[in-house]
Amino acid sequence: MNNGEMGRIAEDTLRRAGFESEAPETVYQLSLYLQEVDFWNARMHLVGKGRFGTSLELLVFDSLALLNAADESGIAALRVADIGSGAGFPGLVWKIVRSKLELTLFERRLKPQLFLERVVALLGLKGITVFGGDAANFKETGEFDLVVSKAAGRLAGILPLADKLLGPGGAYITVKGRSWESEMPQNVQSRMRLESAVELPEKRGTALVFRKNLPG
Repeated sequence: MNNGEMGRIAEDTLRRAGFESEAPETVYQLSLYLQEVDFWNARMHLVGKGRFGTSLELLVFDSLALLNAADESGIAALRVADIGSGAGFPGLVWKIVRSKLELTLFERRLKPQLFLERVVALLGLKGITVFGGDAANFKETGEFDLVVSKAAGRLAGILPLADKLLGPGGAYITVKGRSWESEMPQNVQSRMRLESAVELPEKRGTALVFRKNLPG
């Protein structure tokens, strides 16, 4: 796909998700990012099969819809962790539209990790770290205000990890399909409680917001 098509996807998807007031620099950075996804996808299979242009639009839209859900839930986040970032959805999209976020992208697969590092350098993004390994091996605990993931595993496995990474009162947000309730851990003591379940627009799933209990 050519540069003009990527620019159209970036502009149209920002508008569709309610971010039409974003600066031209944001549109440019998003389109440049999508060009990189397009170029490297054939070489390392960054995103799923299907109509590639449509897939890209949906990946950006879902990322922005999840950011809107976080905003609407009243999550005040500066330090954000994206677990299983893959090609950078949603974390890199969030960083492009919210440049002040301090973002850590966790990706244990080497090829996507190298892709993320390339994009961060190409876009000149500051306040962003690519952690090339399993988030479970991240030594610092309680470092983040918000943890996000998309298609990075079932709730029973990822909630304890979010608990480890989050500071007191921090939040974890993810998107799930219709059967999300079947994933809820049963009879397990946890500091992570489900705070809200919000339907995303255009039937794109349910945003689940978990909050880490404050001590005491």
